[in-house]
Amino acid sequence: MGKLKQVLPHAHINNAPTFINLLLTGCLLALAMSGLACSSGALLDKAQAAWDNTDYAAAADYYEQFLKENPESDKAEFARLKVATIYRRDLKKYDRAIEHYIHFIEEFPKSPDIIEARMRLGDCYGLTRKYREAISEYEGVLPKITDVSERRDLRLRVADMYLELNDRGQALAEYQKVVTGATYDNLTERAYLRIGGIRLLRDEYEDAIPAYQTVASYTKDPMVRRAALFSVADCYVRTLQYDQAIRILEQTEPDPKSPTYIQKRIASIREQRRQRNLTTPFPQRRLNKQSDKQSGNQ
Repeated sequence: MGKLKQVLPHAHINNAPTFINLLLTGCLLALAMSGLACSSGALLDKAQAAWDNTDYAAAADYYEQFLKENPESDKAEFARLKVATIYRRDLKKYDRAIEHYIHFIEEFPKSPDIIEARMRLGDCYGLTRKYREAISEYEGVLPKITDVSERRDLRLRVADMYLELNDRGQALAEYQKVVTGATYDNLTERAYLRIGGIRLLRDEYEDAIPAYQTVASYTKDPMVRRAALFSVADCYVRTLQYDQAIRILEQTEPDPKSPTYIQKRIASIREQRRQRNLTTPFPQRRLNKQSDKQSGNQ
């Protein structure tokens, strides 16, 4: 018998292992990507479920794990702001919130939530006694806010920060910006009460009275009105205008919880007036008139 001819394999058969390997590799990559997508989605679902169940610590952990494993995800912006909010609002861990707000601001400067993030960062700075940093954040976003009420609210926060720094002069200037040209509202009320308080601390009693009188005239809260009138009476006492102080207190509605306080306060002021009259010499004008009369008789 003749020798059998050797059959050479076809070219496509030679390439079969390579093709199969590429196909398998592609499938594995697709499965891996799908698994990653499921994994990241699962973390966000777990974070939301934990938050819904008020397990805020677990929710924060899940969001942080998501950010660590998926820093380039299109959900990273959402997760970063969400975890910052949880640390600020729910867990009251303001230092951790600050870290996440700073990351958010640096990583997503064009986010539609950037102004809100900077305002909340300012709040966190204030709550951790970093008052100058808070002022910096507030002042940085003020030019970008067009709503008048929001601007006044932010200006009030700036004033509060200066007051915490014991910079009463600058705080007073900021509070004045809140009330200038504004109708009476909650922001105006808070600013006027602060203005009156600063004037009292600076012994500027005559200047404190108008601020407290404005609050007493316009507030709808009887407790606030009562406190403002008490402050007005106190200013009159400190300037030795006892009759004015008594008149204010007589026109003030008593506190149901302390119905006898006003009468006791009036009695105390009358005693102060009596003691003052006992220790005060005759007015100089009267003495001069008596001296002139004596000189004329001579």
